[in-house]
Amino acid sequence: MPAPPPDFALTLSVRDYECDLQGVVNNAVYQNYLEHARHQYLHSLGLSFARFHQQGHDLVLTRAEAGGLPLVLDEVHNYGRKGRIFMVHLRNVRGSLATAGGFEETLLDDGDMNMAKILLELERVGFDGCINPDHIPALEGDEGALTRGLAYSVGYIKALLAALAATK
Repeated sequence: MPAPPPDFALTLSVRDYECDLQGVVNNAVYQNYLEHARHQYLHSLGLSFARFHQQGHDLVLTRAEAGGLPLVLDEVHNYGRKGRIFMVHLRNVRGSLATAGGFEETLLDDGDMNMAKILLELERVGFDGCINPDHIPALEGDEGALTRGLAYSVGYIKALLAALAATK
């Protein structure tokens, strides 16, 4: 069995134009960071993309995916413990652009994310800000304003918060 690759860390400077008005890095920028890190990692091993190409081997990235519940929980933990989360927009989706070619916005209890785990992690880091149901799908009978979808989402969030409070 070959030895595992050595640990590699790279510190990057975030430029202001890579962020939105809240100072959060735009999702599209992460792929550039990953590509830069890949080049630097190979360089640290004494390898280069040019040499691979000269030898007839082109390193092509065929898939990259970021997201999912583990990433969300890591981000909540990372920023929440620093007191950097002030408002949470709760939304849920099924599928991803990277793996399924698209996604569908769902009700909070019907997607790939586990909202109870997210709220539990927010509680663990001491979050005391606003929770906003976001990207609410229309329910049958909603016309124009998403009154039924909003009521369902608010009720679901309140039920999760009550369940968390009952476990204390």
